[in-house]
Amino acid sequence: MNTGTGKVIQERRRLLGLSQPALATAIGVSSRQITRYESEEQSPTLPVAVRLADALQVSLAELAGIVDNRVDLAGRWWAAWQKPANHPDEVEVAAVTIRHEGDHLMLDSAAEPPAPEADPTTQMRGEMRVWEGEALTGWMRGMDIAFPVGTIYYALHPQGAHAVGSWTTKSGPDGLVRGWSVLAREKSDAEKLLAEMLRTDGSVESWPGPSRSA
Repeated sequence: MNTGTGKVIQERRRLLGLSQPALATAIGVSSRQITRYESEEQSPTLPVAVRLADALQVSLAELAGIVDNRVDLAGRWWAAWQKPANHPDEVEVAAVTIRHEGDHLMLDSAAEPPAPEADPTTQMRGEMRVWEGEALTGWMRGMDIAFPVGTIYYALHPQGAHAVGSWTTKSGPDGLVRGWSVLAREKSDAEKLLAEMLRTDGSVESWPGPSRSA
């Protein structure tokens, strides 16, 4: 599917919080030229397109508007994660909203109305990239574990129904700490998957085909 280079430039620029002048400076053109690209009055030359793709954190194919949306991950999800090592049997669960554009996902629990009993420490936000429809990698803040920021890796279910993996963040001046984490469309699925991850130390026996390890 081709969605148009101009639309891709405009949407990615806004998603990354870049103004037209900021993007123009990053790739060495005028602000007026960015306007021309976004309105598709002109198309970027190949050298400029390479710099645009780098600045917007997309591939050249994505910049050209050629994306594969066979699995749409946008919408409401539930994130569940294992607490740090000093509380290994404790878990947290929170609703998150995912925006899906091309191969990029933006996560934000603040987009969800907080439950009356919600703990503010369970708030989270982050960004991930989809790799060949099989894996998600990125960063996150919050979850009562990531100070100031942590990394996340998820293996994606073949139908995009769940994602299972782990988080890693800094612990003290010299160490790291990690734990299991899952994403699911339903809260009960997130809780069950995380319980399975904890029980099997990362093997997901309930997935189709051979059991998967995160």
